[in-house]
Amino acid sequence: MVLNNLPQMFTFYFPSNFWYDEVINTWTPMVQKMRLPYETVSDFMNSQVQAVTFPAMNIDLSTQQRGQYEVAYYGGKELEPIIDKNLRLTMKLTESYLSYWIFWHQIDVFLHYVDNYKNKQPCWMEPVKLGFLTDSGMQLLEFTFWEITPTATSELNLSYAATVASYNTFNINLRYNRFDIN
Repeated sequence: MVLNNLPQMFTFYFPSNFWYDEVINTWTPMVQKMRLPYETVSDFMNSQVQAVTFPAMNIDLSTQQRGQYEVAYYGGKELEPIIDKNLRLTMKLTESYLSYWIFWHQIDVFLHYVDNYKNKQPCWMEPVKLGFLTDSGMQLLEFTFWEITPTATSELNLSYAATVASYNTFNINLRYNRFDIN
């Protein structure tokens, strides 16, 4: 019998070089102060990923009339150009909003580097990895998304009236230009 997949059978990974030095230097003391089992900003942020929206694929069709019938053919493009190149990450909103402010700082530093041509920094963030797991927890395949640009963050809803403990998240939208499958 073939079983259904489990929606949590994936891994998402920010490599340690994804985070800029300014972000690491600013936020590492806060992460270590929380007395959690994470030693680095990268470890902490990897543990806060709750969900990933994998891009959709839309195959454009060309149609042609054949007598009284309309016939469809695929549009002739390869796989990569027809995939929506946007990733949406849902991140856990942690104590003191730490995960939100770390990503906020990362985007701020990224935009500074892109605007400052003297630094000769690349105009993309480092690649991230999304792995798909088998039912036994072994990696089936892994996507590496290259040339990442952040495109949006969700709003941060603050309220004095919220008294019930709840599980809060925020979204980060990223656009990539290329991907590899390993």
